[in-house]
Amino acid sequence: MRKIIFLIFGIYLFGCNTPYSLDKFKEILNISKLQAPVSHYNALYSTKYGEFKDVCNKYFYLQDNKYMTFFMCGKKHRSELRFKDDWKVSTTIPKILEAKVKLFPLNEQREFTFLQIHADSTLKNKPVINKPLLRIVWYKELHNKKNHIWAIIRTCDNPDIMCYEKIDLGKIPKDFFNVKIEVKNSHLKIWINNKLKVDKDVSYWDKFLNYFKAGVYLQDEGCAKVLFDKLTVKEKNEH
Repeated sequence: MRKIIFLIFGIYLFGCNTPYSLDKFKEILNISKLQAPVSHYNALYSTKYGEFKDVCNKYFYLQDNKYMTFFMCGKKHRSELRFKDDWKVSTTIPKILEAKVKLFPLNEQREFTFLQIHADSTLKNKPVINKPLLRIVWYKELHNKKNHIWAIIRTCDNPDIMCYEKIDLGKIPKDFFNVKIEVKNSHLKIWINNKLKVDKDVSYWDKFLNYFKAGVYLQDEGCAKVLFDKLTVKEKNEH
């Protein structure tokens, strides 16, 4: 644990580079805000929409001059991008998130989330639910499977009910892997390394406005780190 803290604080104290310095991340950061270490704005570590030009700190930095990196310790703490665009699952224009990502569970005790579809709970005069429709997570162990990635999908629109389907996406790859999430016509699809793993009707979620999130969000004690070599959000397939 001390080694992890020393490494991250060493990066922070002795200088780091902002992910915005790479052209491949500028487009996504222009439509994002950074939430760290909690969802409420923190003047030291959070970043407002599109204000990433000089942003680099112990929770968000560029590693090896290549990878947009999110690091966090502590239960319910996060370092995440929240993307600005809101949409409904009934959209006829595909909403697509694509990522090339590498996971470092470090000493996280149970699970952490690295990609989400979350309902917008800040709206006024709209149906709201402060819950994610989808979390893609690493689990230390679930259903007797160790070190696997899972899709956790909410299966109802009642915030007072625990209603989730957990779909195994396979053992955590040792290196970078590709994830694609698509929502269109009330269907959710997820690909891992170009293999379709999830194709689910989510029409029960039609009344909510949603957005994508990416980064690291811990569900238990410990630390975790996530590296992105690629991260894009787009409204339609580009041919």
